[in-house]
Amino acid sequence: MKVLVVDDHSLFRAGLRLLIQTIRPNTTVLEAHSIDDALSVSREHPDLRLCLLDIHLSQENGLDALSRIKSSAPEIAVVVVSAEDSLQAVAKSIDSGAMGFIPKRSNPQELALALTRVLNGDLYVPIGLSASLPSEIQDAPGLSKRQWDVFHCLMRGLPNKLICRELDLSENTVKTHLAAIFRAFDVHTRTQLLIVASKIRDLPRGSDGGD
Repeated sequence: MKVLVVDDHSLFRAGLRLLIQTIRPNTTVLEAHSIDDALSVSREHPDLRLCLLDIHLSQENGLDALSRIKSSAPEIAVVVVSAEDSLQAVAKSIDSGAMGFIPKRSNPQELALALTRVLNGDLYVPIGLSASLPSEIQDAPGLSKRQWDVFHCLMRGLPNKLICRELDLSENTVKTHLAAIFRAFDVHTRTQLLIVASKIRDLPRGSDGGD
């Protein structure tokens, strides 16, 4: 597995690299100090699947940086790692396409736990934010196979147009599926959906079924 760490502080990149390689010894950790550098690395490594991004890079708008990565390489799951961990910052990051948020203030044990979940393909949001919703959801809601496809695209941060393209669906069909997904999870925003989904074990995978 290849992981890209994007941060303009070389010391933090080095620390995160060592922690990741301690958790997952066989993980290849790539580094970038800017978004242009990150986009170059992503082109050189098409098998890159995870990016840990600091959205407060020098002279770059964090959310714009996140959008640029998602537009250039939508298959890469982006998780924000940031010193700013207000509820507003978390929500904006997730609504902009991040599939998780890890506060930099986390102690080493918390950071290791968060990275373990992320590297295992699970969603992660700060405890303070997830505590605002039900503590545990035992079962995944009943959705059609295609709705699960749309759900997983949404969790990867894909905007509606890219979901349409990837699943070969019309925009109206995608909107219909999204409305059904939000109702099934009893949420109103993508942020809430990610938080609720992070509490469910063994979420069904997407498939190539019909509409």
